[in-house]
Amino acid sequence: MIILSEIFYIIASYLIGSFPTSAVIARLKGVNLAAEGSGNLGATNVSRVIGRKFGIITLTVDTAKGFIPVFIAIKLFPASLILISIIIIAPVLGHCYSVFIKFKGGKGVATGLGVFLAISPEAVIIAFSIFLLILLFSKYVSLSSMVSAFFMPFLIFYTLKNIYIFAASSMVAILIIYKHYPNIKRLLSGTEHEIKIKK
Repeated sequence: MIILSEIFYIIASYLIGSFPTSAVIARLKGVNLAAEGSGNLGATNVSRVIGRKFGIITLTVDTAKGFIPVFIAIKLFPASLILISIIIIAPVLGHCYSVFIKFKGGKGVATGLGVFLAISPEAVIIAFSIFLLILLFSKYVSLSSMVSAFFMPFLIFYTLKNIYIFAASSMVAILIIYKHYPNIKRLLSGTEHEIKIKK
């Protein structure tokens, strides 16, 4: 019974992460987000194509998708580090490969942010400082996100000293960077989109 409840929670975490926030907002606004801007189903492209207000809404919901399942799991299963580690990955995986939109999705940055906020707010503060610094000098959200994601597992380990959480955080970071592969190609070719947000 306990194992079944844990499996149910993992599946529920994936499904929560799978909620296609940007796709729903874009459909309500009559926009095909996959064909506009960078084509990404994420908060940055929502801001770029539809407007800053809707980008903030997308960012907030996508962050909550990661925060809520992990925060509750820590309260419900405090002694089960392996289970918590799987739940750390589940909502980000759902966001990147949503069952609701033919296993397509965003790059996992906002949902990963929510996951990391539930694990270690201290690490997030440091990573966010890195994000802002890179963004200030480069004007590329994608580059800032990837650099922050790269450092996050090490910051998590520094604050928590837990190898299971470090491993799960590393998998999330790898997934986020992997989903940025098109951005990496554009960065190398000099065609990446700089941060220009529609008001």
